Amino acid sequence: MAPKSAPGAMPVDIVPARPRPATTVALAVTRHGETAFRYSAASVGQRWAGTVEAECVDTASLDAIRRIREESEAERIRFLIRMPGRSLLWALRDEIELLMPGVWVERPRLADEALVRQAWAGLREPAPTAAEPVWVATDGSVRGKFTGYGWLASSGEYGLQGFRHSTKLIGPHVVLVAELRAIGAAVQKLRGRDITVLSDCKPAVAMVRRWLAGEDLLPEGYTAYRESGRTPSLVRAQRMIFEERDRITPVWVKGHQGEPLNEGADALARLASRYALGDSALDSVEYHRRAADLAATFAREFTRARTA
Repeated sequence: MAPKSAPGAMPVDIVPARPRPATTVALAVTRHGETAFRYSAASVGQRWAGTVEAECVDTASLDAIRRIREESEAERIRFLIRMPGRSLLWALRDEIELLMPGVWVERPRLADEALVRQAWAGLREPAPTAAEPVWVATDGSVRGKFTGYGWLASSGEYGLQGFRHSTKLIGPHVVLVAELRAIGAAVQKLRGRDITVLSDCKPAVAMVRRWLAGEDLLPEGYTAYRESGRTPSLVRAQRMIFEERDRITPVWVKGHQGEPLNEGADALARLASRYALGDSALDSVEYHRRAADLAATFAREFTRARTA
């Protein structure tokens, strides 16, 4: 009889999969008027604050958790919140993990007290006053299998991102998706203000108008499911734009006509796609410095043109 084979040692080049470390976020929520609630949240190195409309503190807490998750780049978030034992949050803990993969809710422990105090301290700060209306131009850039997008606001705020895209996930209309990603990123950063969105992409403007009207649609071929469990970017953008529908006005502008914000967004999008492609000869520090210089230059020109 042949001897039974014994399990061998795991090869040294194979390492068991480990879950990514979780980001811990302490959340505090308090009533602010008849139907509004303020929230303040803190993690190590980052803070969030805002206002949500809700019927009760449980619903407000869930809305705040969803917003923070959408704004955070962390894949796993452990939320700490002080709520009574009868709170709906504890009854829905399993559902929260199903609806928002990578998110779970716990009561804070003694070791979490410093973070919890930071969150509650944020509620003692004066509520923010209504921000000035803002104009923001958005643009996308596609180079082969790489996408970049950028946005530039009249306030000088800006954003850009470049990445390799997959048409299996986003469909054939890659440029439209890039334009909508830019609009979504701008609204996420500027939400709470009256926003005029300037885009030189007519299909993107048309789709945003349909989102504002409450229509549930995405570009052809764009899939609403990701293996990671995270909500796809355009699904988040669609929901967020509908939530901010009373504050958003999309406007089509003709591209490359010297409008400073539009030219700035175009430059940021092209910078992002070139950097993602590896064709820019810039390291990370120089890339971010170049982006900041572009944003400052075009925002300054926008202000000069308006006050001339």
